[in-house]
Amino acid sequence: MRKLYRSTRDKKIFGICGGLGEYFGIDTTLLRVLLIIVAVFSAGSVILVYIIAGFVIPREPIHGGYGSTPPPYGWGGREQPQYGSQSWSNHGPSWSHAPQPPQPPQPPRPPAPDYGKPPVYTAQATPASRPAQEIDKMMEEMETKALRKEIEELKAKLNKIERESKGE
Repeated sequence: MRKLYRSTRDKKIFGICGGLGEYFGIDTTLLRVLLIIVAVFSAGSVILVYIIAGFVIPREPIHGGYGSTPPPYGWGGREQPQYGSQSWSNHGPSWSHAPQPPQPPQPPRPPAPDYGKPPVYTAQATPASRPAQEIDKMMEEMETKALRKEIEELKAKLNKIERESKGE
């Protein structure tokens, strides 16, 4: 028999909708939307039921149920190392006190940028960027022509409306 629990994975407030979604196999977002709609039509009484359910329904157990034992493999398959005696295999730095081989000298780092001033970018015309610049210039000319044409059309419409208003 399945038990109803408050979800710990799909939780927004108490985890009630997440738990109901897992229990009935329904999308939790659908349940949340339905809860809001019912809360509006029930003058908020569903919110009181939701809060009570949040205190009554137990939290989802971490290891599969009440009285179950922890996982048999300890720390995910690896035992916890003792400080200064072992390492985490190949998963990080060694905890042992073994001498480390000398490291080669590192090249000097460039100076840190001055964050008080904005960076200055200079556009240099390269042979590859010239066609792009020409295309940009052509696009600007086309936009200018289209805007001028639109302005002329709007002026013509405005003149027509002014003539009609004077004629009436």
